[in-house]
Amino acid sequence: MTTEATARPVRALTVGAVALISLVAFEALAVATVMPAVAADLDGLSVYALAFGAPLASGVVGMALAGTWSDGAGARRPLVVGVALFATGLVLAGLAPHIAVFVLGRGVQGLGGGMVNVALYALVGSVVPEPQRPKLFAWFSAAWVVPAMVGPAVSGLLLHTLGWRSVFLLVPALAVPATLVMWPVARRAGEAGAERAATADPASARRVLLAAVAGTGAAVLQVTASRPQPGWRVVALAALVVVVWCARRMLPAGLFRLVRGLPAVVAVRGLIGASFAGAETYLPLLLVRERRWDPAVAGLVLTLGAVAWSVGSWIQGRRPEPEARYRFSRVGVALLAAGVGVILGSALPGVPAWIAPLGWAVGGGGMGLVYSSTSLLALHLTPPERHGEAGSALTTGESLTMSVVLALGGGLFAALLPARVVEGAPVGHAPFLAALSVAVLAAVLAVVAARRMAPGPSPEGPPDQPR
Repeated sequence: MTTEATARPVRALTVGAVALISLVAFEALAVATVMPAVAADLDGLSVYALAFGAPLASGVVGMALAGTWSDGAGARRPLVVGVALFATGLVLAGLAPHIAVFVLGRGVQGLGGGMVNVALYALVGSVVPEPQRPKLFAWFSAAWVVPAMVGPAVSGLLLHTLGWRSVFLLVPALAVPATLVMWPVARRAGEAGAERAATADPASARRVLLAAVAGTGAAVLQVTASRPQPGWRVVALAALVVVVWCARRMLPAGLFRLVRGLPAVVAVRGLIGASFAGAETYLPLLLVRERRWDPAVAGLVLTLGAVAWSVGSWIQGRRPEPEARYRFSRVGVALLAAGVGVILGSALPGVPAWIAPLGWAVGGGGMGLVYSSTSLLALHLTPPERHGEAGSALTTGESLTMSVVLALGGGLFAALLPARVVEGAPVGHAPFLAALSVAVLAAVLAVVAARRMAPGPSPEGPPDQPR
């Protein structure tokens, strides 16, 4: 039974988190909308994917740090530090005079964003009773609806009036009030965390160090994968080996073998995130460069996916029982694979461009079903004192997988670009087909992994157990 004492912090967490997530959602949709203009203004088309991959790579470090910090001392401090870094990165990107500074700003933004994601996840685990969690995660997804409806239009208006820089400089001023709403709840979680700080996991420092190495490897992979010289490809291969080596020691035991239970849940989360991000990165660019759509109109296509995502999340939120999460996940990954496949088809010569919004809506609906379900399953399958660690594993696995997929897709995209790219001119279908094929492959692998999410007869080891 929910008492007023329980309901009050849940309401405060819901209001503050939804406001903060809405800002993050606006920023994500706005960046995807204005990135073609950023690439043209800062001459950054050859490193286009790096602008999306840099925050993923740095986010790995933020997630591991926030997971350890939240489990050891509560989620208050990682939440505040994360918001501060997130805002600082946006300001750097908005004022960037060169593409290198822009990418640096995106990296700082990702470091803070990773901390915020895990801190919010830990707050849900410590404050919200399990029967109420599906509704709360549905609210989190619903927080994308209003930004999805107005974000592309607003960012398009800002792009045509104040320029693309204004899109990055708008969000930081609004992030602090959203955080203050959650301050009483975060403070309570911090007090509770301080009581168990003396019994914190001694392996936490090792996980943070591994995360730093993995994040560095992912960043190197992002930078070198798009370089055509053979020497850089060797460096990229070495960076990929480092990322995989760290992932095997940071993430749940048996993840690469798709062991039933939490390992498979983390694998699904990483693959669906990578597939969706891989398609979202190139969809607006495809419509603007090859199909000659206006950037604001191309951004509206992202609105369909975000609204469909929210609808899917609302559907799964009506079923609180954990068993329903497995069914939603299987259906969701199938819809995602179908939707991304349609996006790939829209890059083929002679195929009408209007099928792209259709595919994006189908894929977004699938993400709404499966994304929240993986969050709920990770909480359900781990004890309360390890919710921060579970959240860190879930989001770290997602970021590492997304980094690898974006690096591979970006490398193929850059390799197939014409030798001389004329500003604003089409670059041909081949680069887009290659990059989007990597996103489709990730979705297909997610379909396989989703069939392994239900727990097996015997428990697996902790996430930091050697493979």
